[in-house]
Amino acid sequence: MELDKAPPHESTSGSDARKSLDPAALLPTTVVVRLEALVRDVRTVLNDLAGVRPPPFSVRKPLARHLLAVTVPSPAARAGITPRKLRVTHVTRETRDAVSLTLADPDGRRISFVPGQFFTVLVTLESGEVLRRAYSISSLPDEDGAAAEVTITIKRMPGGRASSLLNERVAAGDVLEVLGPSGSFTVTPDPAAKRHLVLLAGGSGITPLASITKVTLAREPESRVSLIYGSRGQDDIIFREALVSLAEAHAGRFTVRHVLSDPPAGFTGRTGMLDRDNVTRELDAIAASVGMDANATDYYVCGPEPMMAAAREALVARGVDPGRIHEERFSSPARRGAPSLPTLSAPVEIRLRGATKTVVSEPGQTLLEAGLAASLPMPFSCTMGGCGACKVKLLSGDVASEEPNCLQEEERSRGFVLACVSRATAPCTVEVP
Repeated sequence: MELDKAPPHESTSGSDARKSLDPAALLPTTVVVRLEALVRDVRTVLNDLAGVRPPPFSVRKPLARHLLAVTVPSPAARAGITPRKLRVTHVTRETRDAVSLTLADPDGRRISFVPGQFFTVLVTLESGEVLRRAYSISSLPDEDGAAAEVTITIKRMPGGRASSLLNERVAAGDVLEVLGPSGSFTVTPDPAAKRHLVLLAGGSGITPLASITKVTLAREPESRVSLIYGSRGQDDIIFREALVSLAEAHAGRFTVRHVLSDPPAGFTGRTGMLDRDNVTRELDAIAASVGMDANATDYYVCGPEPMMAAAREALVARGVDPGRIHEERFSSPARRGAPSLPTLSAPVEIRLRGATKTVVSEPGQTLLEAGLAASLPMPFSCTMGGCGACKVKLLSGDVASEEPNCLQEEERSRGFVLACVSRATAPCTVEVP
């Protein structure tokens, strides 16, 4: 997960009287949202024709305070994937390597999201390269499913260009360009539920699980949450004080079990990596303490790939129903196995809503970009293989996909691919479910 520094926000100033006469205030919200989307799309097309290239989050010089660069948008942007702007209202240092950013809509509109979802942040480097990084929301929506502000939390990753810039340079008042929120690694609260959520987090994997924990404890009075959290040292525990406060406020319903690979003197919890053996021991301890009803317990896992693999192995070995294991994976595109890009155009037959249309996929163009360029209403959200919203079924032909991505093995075995990270290497046919 990663990010960068923002261009100055376009002015939204105006008198209160003028705001009160805004015709949009007289329209239903759903109509306003659609009109705004249409205006953004038209503006993007007109700007593109005029040669105006809107900068996403931009960086020029290491010591520059105001960072602005005009760059050519990515193929996805040209295909119609339009980001939204959110202003940073507050910056909170969580640990030496993790920071939380509180974001708000510059126009004061509430932001809808589901606990566990993430934003994809667009980052433009000095070279003009646009990075896309996913950062989970760690805050809690109001009961109507929206909030005036949302918080995302980012940990600086070794060699992470965007995450390092974010940790070092972002400040209140900066504006980020984001896509989303996205993702299906979520919990929908049910006040009548009586369930047990067992959460397994490694490092910054705590971020979506923090939001899930908060909403479950706040909205499901009969439910219980058990968190197993692996960190390097005590000072590396993200949300350390907040977790203590939650445990005190919800004694008997929320427990945290820390596993530290570099523990301080006197630490009484489990030590070492969150590997299969340690996961098994922690699960045994929870089962002995509060029990685990197989029909009322769900498992949510988020963290580094080795930790997630170990957690799945431990859960499967316990006989846990795979349908009750929920996983969130994020990987930087730079760390993926990049497929060889096709060098020739290829026809792609896209079946959508009972209709079929053949489009031409240009070299390097993803299936999603090809479909959107042909004005097909293909579904998408994060555009980086992290949410599954653009999943399509490959009926014939061949594609090259960036790995790893969020698809499960069962989905791959059924022929599904992600349109946002897959490129046609030969004539092919895909179907949008």
